[in-house]
Amino acid sequence: MPDIDLVFGAGDLPSRYLEFLADALERPVYFVLGNHMEEWVKDSQSGKLYEPMGAVGLNGRVVYDKTTGLVLAGMSGSPKYSGEGGQQFTELQVYWTMTRMLPKLLWNRLRRGRWVDVLLTHSPPRDVNDRPDKAHRGFAAYRTFVNLFKPRYLIHGHIHLYDRNEPWQTTFGETRVINVYPYQKLELDFEKPVTL
Repeated sequence: MPDIDLVFGAGDLPSRYLEFLADALERPVYFVLGNHMEEWVKDSQSGKLYEPMGAVGLNGRVVYDKTTGLVLAGMSGSPKYSGEGGQQFTELQVYWTMTRMLPKLLWNRLRRGRWVDVLLTHSPPRDVNDRPDKAHRGFAAYRTFVNLFKPRYLIHGHIHLYDRNEPWQTTFGETRVINVYPYQKLELDFEKPVTL
């Protein structure tokens, strides 16, 4: 697949699969954790979480990808709906993560003229590609993030689309919100086309 520039994992993917993609494609792989992913990224001997080799975790981070020139940010997990799993968060916890990202976002705004190009999340924003049940409701905090920092794209997973005729992308403000479950090959519109 020589036309792929980047790979995004929007959560609930086994770490071995992310490692396989990084190795097979020899392209940058960025990921966030899903609400079920924690058990899939534990070392089988120590039980500790580890970052898949060749992949970069974006949870609560803002990074500059040198190969594409894109500013990327990410947030893991889903809204809190049960006492199980360490990747379920309250709105307040998501706002706290956004606050910690602010210095890097500001740096990119000053240095590169934009806050962020792509926000990678597991869950969608509230009332945008989400579902009404508690486990699949989107984060209101993501709506705030999009309104403040205006990423060109918000890429998410979590919402299972079994009918390929169901809409998988929409626009919220100036941001294109894309559900990549189970997978999507995207051509993102930047100055230099980037294929994911």
